Amino acid sequence: MKLWVTLEGREAEVEFSAEGDRLFLEVDGRRLEADFKRLPDGEVYSLLMEGRSHEVRVSPAAEGLEVSLEGMTLPVEVRHPLERMLRATQRAGHSGTGEVIHAPMPGMVVSYRVKPGDTVGPGEPVVVIEAMKMQNELSARRGGVVAELLVAERTSVSAGQALVRLTPGAA
Repeated sequence: MKLWVTLEGREAEVEFSAEGDRLFLEVDGRRLEADFKRLPDGEVYSLLMEGRSHEVRVSPAAEGLEVSLEGMTLPVEVRHPLERMLRATQRAGHSGTGEVIHAPMPGMVVSYRVKPGDTVGPGEPVVVIEAMKMQNELSARRGGVVAELLVAERTSVSAGQALVRLTPGAA
């Protein structure tokens, strides 16, 4: 399976496959092989790659995932190539017209913290989605006026699906 991964602003196409606990990645023409096992707490993995053992924590974040490795936490965005293309098309079509808040991963809309007509500021919570048995509060980046709630509460959503549309306004 091919995915687009954004790490520290750098995008790369990553092809991966798994056979049992073996993970095979191809990034920038380089093939990597690793043993990858989920540990009992569900967010921590044991990764053995090139003879070195690593403990990796993967947890949901507002815009994708946070991956912690060797004391560093990095935001990582993972997209299917079609989702990436759709998102780029949506951004080009809506530039300067406000903000659309998207689901960072597949999950379910638990509740909205706003209703149409509400004014929200940057960083204010807008919607709560549940993914991987965790509830994640998504916030407005720039803020604005809530124009539309695009998905009903208690509805399943896919990664990248639009949830809330904001129009520019005094926030």
